[in-house]
Amino acid sequence: MKQTKQQSASGKVVPFTGEFYPVTDTPAPTTDNTPTYLVIVAAALIAGLSMGAIFTYQSADQVQLRQMKAQSEQLEQVKNQVCRN
Repeated sequence: MKQTKQQSASGKVVPFTGEFYPVTDTPAPTTDNTPTYLVIVAAALIAGLSMGAIFTYQSADQVQLRQMKAQSEQLEQVKNQVCRN
């Protein structure tokens, strides 16, 4: 009788059949967060590269270079028009 009481304390007794089933601790499901971290790192890398490209494109040197290029093209067009006539 003592054995039954000890077993029922560590397991559960099915009321109708009286069969003993040991209680098993189900481990918590482990989730792998590696894909989430990879997505975050990739997004940060893309954001950093795009910000760097924007800052480079809008830098004073690049703006001046684009203006000089446009002026050079205009000068070339004027030279072509003058030399033809």
